[in-house]
Amino acid sequence: MTTILFVALASADATGGYRASFPDLPDCAVQAPDLAQLLLGARETLSAQLQRIADAGETWPKPTPIEQIALTPGVIPVLVDVSVEDTPVRVNISLGERLLQRLDAAAQAKGMTRSGFIAQAVRVSLGERGAAPDFDAATRRLQDELRSLVRKVNDSVGPNSAFGRRMAELDDQIYEGVRNAADSVSAAMARRREANRAAAEAARHEPPPPAA
Repeated sequence: MTTILFVALASADATGGYRASFPDLPDCAVQAPDLAQLLLGARETLSAQLQRIADAGETWPKPTPIEQIALTPGVIPVLVDVSVEDTPVRVNISLGERLLQRLDAAAQAKGMTRSGFIAQAVRVSLGERGAAPDFDAATRRLQDELRSLVRKVNDSVGPNSAFGRRMAELDDQIYEGVRNAADSVSAAMARRREANRAAAEAARHEPPPPAA
C-alpha cells in the first residue's frame, strides 16, 4: 500500500456545515455538518475518485504542493492522505464468461470494483496480509487533525480573526449609521411637533376677523 497526499480546500458552508473540494480533482467535493465528518468524508471521497480514475484506465493527477495552492479568504488548505495500491497499470486479461460473471457478482456483494476484487484475490494468493488497523492510533490522529483544522478555521473566520474583526467593525459602522439616522429623524419629528404647537398657540391668540 502507498500513502499519497492531496490538498483539499475547506471552508464554512452557508448552511452552517462545512465543505471541501480538491483543486487537483474538480469533480471531487464533500459536504458535512461538522469538521470530523468532513475529514472522514474527504478521505472516502478522494479514495473513491482515485479508484474510478484507475478503473477507467486513466492516470491519477499529480498532487499540487500545498505551497502552490492559491487561497481566498475563509478557505483553509488541508492535506488529505489516503492509502492506495501502487500507481495503477492497466492490463488486459482473459477470463471465461461465467467466471467473469461470478467475479463481478462477488465484487458487487463486497462493495468492491472488479479491479479491487482481483487485486485482493492476488494478494491473498500470494500470502500477503495487511497489518491490522490500529484504531486507537487512528482515533488519536483524527482528533489531532480535527483540533488543528478547528484552530485554522477559527484563525481564518473566527471572532478573533482579521475577518471577524473586520466584520465587527462593519457592524459597528452600520449600527452607528442607523443610530445617527434615527437621531436625525427623532430631532426632525420633535421640531415638527414644536412648530405645530407654536402654530396652534398662535391661532388661539389671533383676534377674530372683524364682523362684516
